[in-house]
Amino acid sequence: MNGIVTDYERQVFAEEFSGRVPRKIFDSHVHIVLRRSYPADRGTESIDYLAPHGGEFSVQRFFEVYEELLPGVEMSLAGFGMPAMHVDRSDAADFGTDNERVFGLRLLSAYDTVEQIEADIRKHRLAGVKPYANMALKTPGREVELLDFFTPEQLEMLNRLKLIAVVHIPRAMRLEDPLNRKQMKYLCEKYPDATFVFAHIGRAYYQRCATKYVDEFVEFPNAYWDTAMINHEGVLRYTFDHFPAERILFGTDAPISFIRGKSVEINHQYAYVMPENYDFGTTLIDTTGKIRYVPFLYEQLRSVLALDLPRRTLEDFFFGSAHRLYTTTVERIHGK
Repeated sequence: MNGIVTDYERQVFAEEFSGRVPRKIFDSHVHIVLRRSYPADRGTESIDYLAPHGGEFSVQRFFEVYEELLPGVEMSLAGFGMPAMHVDRSDAADFGTDNERVFGLRLLSAYDTVEQIEADIRKHRLAGVKPYANMALKTPGREVELLDFFTPEQLEMLNRLKLIAVVHIPRAMRLEDPLNRKQMKYLCEKYPDATFVFAHIGRAYYQRCATKYVDEFVEFPNAYWDTAMINHEGVLRYTFDHFPAERILFGTDAPISFIRGKSVEINHQYAYVMPENYDFGTTLIDTTGKIRYVPFLYEQLRSVLALDLPRRTLEDFFFGSAHRLYTTTVERIHGK
């Protein structure tokens, strides 16, 4: 994006979003990637979608890009690093969380000690943790499972401190996977004082992945969804129709969401259609120049606005629900 919004995108904002999106938005799924947190021999250069942002993505850059893409909108964020074992996880959590508009979560590896995690949470006034499959316990010959993301001691700490865990579930079938759903429910039942935000609506980027399965988590008050990179109107409509709206959080996966493109469903599968070849997910690269693209963020906004939600629901989804969750969590742990 090179920090420049095209004339066409300004036109899209003026025609489709100005006056329709709330004046306050809380992006609850943001990767804050600081070059200093990486060892010298494994820098951020291999993360190709950071190139337009100078090889890293800071809190300042987040606000700069959003100011161009959504002028006049006051942004807040919940951020965490890019999950990788070689990242300094303590340093990656130190990006200036002011607990007013900027909230942080610590990357969590199942190999981290409880003492390390809790010390960083208190030092940086964090709201919780972000585990991931590539930082989970590894068992030779077995695919990583959700419960491999944590140790029992870590989960007890999450429950004791009443922390938030933003979780990208593993395994190819995502929310359709019975083992995934069993272990998601186990976490919610066994650790009721922790909050589990299942990212990407359980990675339900296509319709069949959401249908039926979203309903199974209504009964767990500590189960939330975030909508990062979901621009499938059918998935969003089903989720809002079958799940408490106050537990659905707007998120984007920034800075990935600033790339131009759109995710599409093809025969119960999904792919990212883009004019440039970025290395993430299943991609279809269109270099013909015959189709004009806008950032994934705009496609997300289009899909949400197409639902024609009541204004109060829309404002809670875009800001209120996440802001309440994060501020109450931080104040409970750290005080005002």
